Amino acid sequence: MTLEQLEQEKPTKLTVDEAAAIMQIHPQTLRIGLQRGQFDFGTAIQRKRWVYWISTERFIRYMKGA
Repeated sequence: MTLEQLEQEKPTKLTVDEAAAIMQIHPQTLRIGLQRGQFDFGTAIQRKRWVYWISTERFIRYMKGA
């Protein structure tokens, strides 16, 4: 998926793999960044295992530098 496709489809949330592919980084890098609070477009919650939530709208704004 590209950023342009994402803007057209606008799903409610993204998976870590989808967001990492658009950012051109390894998914684990994104997971760690979310765990550390380094990205404002998503969050990571530790339960028995980590759970990730990435807002499509916030992600698009982040990628466009807004």
